Amino acid sequence: MVYSDASRSEEFRKLELNISTPEAKLMLCALEAQPTLIKEIGVAHATDPQLEHIREEILVGKAPRFMIHEYGTIRFHNRVHVPAVEALKRKILDEGHNIPHSMHLGGNELYKNLK
Repeated sequence: MVYSDASRSEEFRKLELNISTPEAKLMLCALEAQPTLIKEIGVAHATDPQLEHIREEILVGKAPRFMIHEYGTIRFHNRVHVPAVEALKRKILDEGHNIPHSMHLGGNELYKNLK
């Protein structure tokens, strides 16, 4: 996919990425994406007293449809359980609706694409 400099910087701004280039003729760069939301969910799981009972049952094998996945997230039928933390839920919804490369575009973006 080819971007103009203006559209690339706009996409990076939306993704909260910054690019800085030193005064050099040759540069080797690497971009590493890390799943911050799943890590936040794992932290919320670790501090949720209601999930402690489920975590104990998973560890002794009494919750066969549950599993502890990466970053300490609890999954049910391989779906991530999102704890009842409003700020975290809002962040997930915002990312799903507002990130340019997400599967579900916000209403304005969807309307513009249909024009």
